[in-house]
Amino acid sequence: MNRPENPSPTARGSAVGWFLLDANRMVIVSVLTVSCFVLLLSLGALGLPFAEMFRRGDTIETLFQTLLGVLITGMTLVVSINQLVLSQEFGSLGRQNERMQKSMDFREESEEEFRWVGPPEPDRFLETLINTSVDRALAVQDSVEGNPDRTLRKRVGQMVERITESADGVDDRLEDAQFGEFTIMRAALDYNYSWKIYMIRRVFREHRESLNEEQKEAFADVVDILELFGPAEEFFKAHYLQWELVNLSRRILFAGIPALIVLVAGALYLKPATVSGSLLTVPLLIWLVTLVVTFALIPFFVFTAYVLRTASIAKETGAIGPFVLHESERDPLISWDD
Repeated sequence: MNRPENPSPTARGSAVGWFLLDANRMVIVSVLTVSCFVLLLSLGALGLPFAEMFRRGDTIETLFQTLLGVLITGMTLVVSINQLVLSQEFGSLGRQNERMQKSMDFREESEEEFRWVGPPEPDRFLETLINTSVDRALAVQDSVEGNPDRTLRKRVGQMVERITESADGVDDRLEDAQFGEFTIMRAALDYNYSWKIYMIRRVFREHRESLNEEQKEAFADVVDILELFGPAEEFFKAHYLQWELVNLSRRILFAGIPALIVLVAGALYLKPATVSGSLLTVPLLIWLVTLVVTFALIPFFVFTAYVLRTASIAKETGAIGPFVLHESERDPLISWDD
């Protein structure tokens, strides 16, 4: 019996998926920043003990000093992470030669499957890989067209239809995509190759008595091309995450230096005795303290936004190979009850 589709929380089109993966990270930082400012300002404007705490200079001074220490420590840690990431690119001649050889071995294997050299660009390579899998699936459908096993023909037709639909969606997203953008990684995530391998192998196993040698070879060709998708996805993931960590380090430093300046200025000059008046019935001191605190937290919001995406990618690609770890990938692509 077919299992009902159970969308992943990170599925494309869902609010959680947009927040964790699809949205521009600077948009997420903006959302977190505005939310923090509104929340802190609302608490300060309630007239509860928060307002009284703001009127005591020692509370504000202690808060700013704590944030200064945390911010400096956090920026130092980010620089250390950046150095660790960059260190992965360095190594002995033997190690670099081994990496080069493994890359060449994979390219040669893919060339045998593509039957041409294949594009050098990662995004075009992924597109070629997916299109080749569609061509191989269509070849299977053509090979079994005259097979007397009606159930086999029906299941192969369903298999080809699902593979084609999935590939069309990925191709649309790969147009004008550049390596280093999340678009390529998202496309790789959406093309659930592990489930496709399982689907093809199950059709083959359940109908192998009805297949001739040519048809068996056509099934094997589809599995062979999909097996290349696993290492390719891991390559894209490793390099994308590396780029993201570098971008994270840069943006935290860019946000951290202004935050340090604002915090120092606030600690030196923002005193209850020097600020008076109100804005929209809220004391001006509360506005300024809330603004400084929110500004100081922006580097942490940058860190949060990037970690949410990288952690989600790591979870979605937890294993390489034919094992399907996520319930959301086990789509009812074929009716197995016929």
